[in-house]
Amino acid sequence: MSVKQTINYNSQNSYFAGFLNNLINQSGIEGSVTFEDRKITLLLSQNDPQKLETFTKLVNKYLPYSIFLGDIETLETKEIAYKKPFKSETYNISLCAKCMEKLLDPASDNYLDDSLLCNHYENTPQSYSDANNFSPHYADGSTLLVVDSSKVDELFILTDDEKKVLFSIEKPTIKVTIQDEELKALTKRNFIYIKSVYNTKSALVAINAKESGMSYLFFSDTNPSIAVVVQKNTLLIEDTKFSKKLETLHEDKVLNRFLNIKKEATYKNAIGAYMSKQNGISFLVSNDVGTKKVLNLQQFSLEKIFEDILKDEKKSKLLTNFENKYPTIIGTLKQNLNLNLFETLATILELDDISFYGLSDKSLEFRGNGGLKIDAYFNDTGFDYLSFIGSVMSFKLASTDDSYLAYSIFEAFGDMIISNCNQLKSTFNIENFIMMGDMFENNILYSRILSKFQLSNPYFSKDIAFDGN
Repeated sequence: MSVKQTINYNSQNSYFAGFLNNLINQSGIEGSVTFEDRKITLLLSQNDPQKLETFTKLVNKYLPYSIFLGDIETLETKEIAYKKPFKSETYNISLCAKCMEKLLDPASDNYLDDSLLCNHYENTPQSYSDANNFSPHYADGSTLLVVDSSKVDELFILTDDEKKVLFSIEKPTIKVTIQDEELKALTKRNFIYIKSVYNTKSALVAINAKESGMSYLFFSDTNPSIAVVVQKNTLLIEDTKFSKKLETLHEDKVLNRFLNIKKEATYKNAIGAYMSKQNGISFLVSNDVGTKKVLNLQQFSLEKIFEDILKDEKKSKLLTNFENKYPTIIGTLKQNLNLNLFETLATILELDDISFYGLSDKSLEFRGNGGLKIDAYFNDTGFDYLSFIGSVMSFKLASTDDSYLAYSIFEAFGDMIISNCNQLKSTFNIENFIMMGDMFENNILYSRILSKFQLSNPYFSKDIAFDGN
């Protein structure tokens, strides 16, 4: 008899299967690993219980967690287990637990060896350049490198799932809540991007820093892999290391990403919602006729907002009342008519960080449920920016808490997605929905779709990054 495990793996990357095969060889057990169609099949002989126990111990000690891991099914089978060759491609992943042992053990030939490369997943070792420089000094926009992993619960508020992702073999960057008051004072932030040791260079830097009593360092990440963790779901928002490389299916980069995800989901027809702080917001349709953007938020113009307000009696009165109460805000807006939508909203909310990130971080400060009803809809000329901005101003005028208002803005974006997807579903008779775009890094937007649109089963790719150039 043999033990058979089928592991759903949400990626085409072969390194995780390679780690398993390496442990099979190390334990001496008769067994094999195969990887096909995003499924890893592990077949192990039960004829030698001692070797099976050895394999289990090695797995518990050395097998890393991967952000692409899915459900695992285990059963007994009469299939005969025997060794099969397995070869993995080489990836820009972090040092595994075995490598870290070698790097930290004074008796090892690789002690503090800056040329150490991982070869424990049946790969040919390869070096990757790293231009990042680390410093104890914080600069605006810096990512925090976790130097002392034992201090993460003192420094940050993280869920168990966030910890698993942070210390996974992929080592993506995640945004977390700062708990340490000293770190808050240093960065002047409540939330920060953090990353654990991700290669030999960062490991050696961390060793030196830890010996000097430091718990963290800062760096400007030149090639980030940004992940978001919500309700046990992990998505790669921005990535060039581990996510699937896009095929060229369309000359438009947004439609091309949409078609790649549609192909991954094996949909014949699909409706897409693309929410991007860098490339705009649009709704897409792909069917037998073709693939196109059917709704597109037109270019935001703060100057036109002011022009349109003066033409509307109610909005004009709102502007007058708002300017009387918040003259500095209106003055700032009028002096900076080139602000984009998110910068405008952040200015109205009087945030220190006038950006999408500032607005997003402020929304995360609200810990309640249920936001305000903010107007976010389309009219004959496109998205009604005037009503949207006017609605936010009205609540600000009513002295609504800024975090609650920011929270409500992202809920409104979520409700806009649901409303437009349902309308497009009726128009095109399509029931498959694809979500994409880097705005889904905001937990409130992501959670809104998961909770209010779950019956429509929207597709979130786990293998293709949500956005990029």
